[in-house]
Amino acid sequence: MNNSTVSANAGNSRNTGGKNSVNEIDLAEIAGAIWKKKSFVILFAFLGACLALFITVAAIRPTYRSSFTAYINNHSTNSENNIDSLNSGDTAASQSLAQTYAVIMASRPVVEDAIKQSKLSYSYEEISDCISTSIQTNTQLVTLNVTMRNAKEAKALADSIKDIAPDYISDIVEGSSMKIVSSPVLATSRYSPSYSRNTVAGMLIGLLLAIAIVVIQDLTDDRIRSAEELERKFGISIIGTIPDFTDASRNKDKYGYYYGGRKTAASGKNSKK
Repeated sequence: MNNSTVSANAGNSRNTGGKNSVNEIDLAEIAGAIWKKKSFVILFAFLGACLALFITVAAIRPTYRSSFTAYINNHSTNSENNIDSLNSGDTAASQSLAQTYAVIMASRPVVEDAIKQSKLSYSYEEISDCISTSIQTNTQLVTLNVTMRNAKEAKALADSIKDIAPDYISDIVEGSSMKIVSSPVLATSRYSPSYSRNTVAGMLIGLLLAIAIVVIQDLTDDRIRSAEELERKFGISIIGTIPDFTDASRNKDKYGYYYGGRKTAASGKNSKK
């Protein structure tokens, strides 16, 4: 039977401003609440993963990337010096020029000429965000990436920039040159989005959301479920317990009473022997 608990000063423990009125967060209790609702948490995480995968497949258009890498040096290809004669000072100078080369390769004049050469119907503003450059650390290598929704268009634009950029650079930066290390290739697989990454992200979001719901429910639930919980939360001693006769009356057919050492089934009238 459920019991109603009677405790010393229990009524004052919640209303007074003393030490007993301070609510403390018990991490072990929260962990226990999460464990009790583990099925709910797992279900929420699964639904988050499924929703993220569905959105990725149905709503996000895939993009494709085509790239080329160029080698930078601070000597013109027409110079009497060649790569074999480069010293450490030349290498350092070339590395410092890499950032300048990267900016020129993605500049408006180069990109607009590349758009015309590749016969694409885009403006510079529409396509500038599709072009990015990166410099490999401690090297003289610059990589230009073209990321578009059409793999053929991405390759065509990257090819055009690769052909046009060296002439622009040689005109702007005297006494330097750029050689192509790797040419653009036609992408056969999408660059983004990543189905696996987005699915894992959706699962983690669902997991965190479910845990947050469970924690909030536990922290806002101020019911006392046992005498032990009352003692733990308020630090007060239990005088005694009063049986809950309401539940007993509802389940009277399931209980019996003992008279004279013999058990008699409960009924409307007490049995006597």
